[in-house]
Amino acid sequence: MKNLIYLFALLFIGNVMAQEKAKEVKQETKVKVIKTKNGEETSEKKVKVITRETSDVKLDVNDEKKINQNRVNATKKVEKMIMIDDDKDHDYDTLTKETYYVSGEDNYKFTPNNKGFDILFDNDENKFVKIENAWATSASGNYIIRGEMHNGIGYFDKSGNFVVEYFDEDSKTVKKMTYSKEKKTMK
Repeated sequence: MKNLIYLFALLFIGNVMAQEKAKEVKQETKVKVIKTKNGEETSEKKVKVITRETSDVKLDVNDEKKINQNRVNATKKVEKMIMIDDDKDHDYDTLTKETYYVSGEDNYKFTPNNKGFDILFDNDENKFVKIENAWATSASGNYIIRGEMHNGIGYFDKSGNFVVEYFDEDSKTVKKMTYSKEKKTMK
């Protein structure tokens, strides 16, 4: 009976793990060493930049029954972390972590600051322009949003998307705008 329970547990865990969506992950790490000489003493500083790109693996629906299926371009999420090691310990100190959401023509960057984060939009000249600020509230996981596009409340949903709820003056209703890996949508 004990072996039967172990068998069912193993089958259940294997089934749950098989339901996970396929993701493609690319990670690049660059380390630059900067040496400075101050009189008799030479100091060494290291700057580490980790760029991680994740995207869901999507297949063409027309190839559903085929063995070799064509991939469809999927939206990417890019995270860039800049770290520095400028002290006596061997650990890197994180300077900044930026998250990029890429969707079709629209590119957004979430940059942390000391009160929350800034939301930046990539204009046509490949230059990010700040469009909104997000301030952390005392309610864990909620942010006050103020910017050119919306003023409202923001939060991260279970899928990691950032949702902004705001009052639309024209329709006199509460609307949602979602920044996601998939695409930017308005409801």
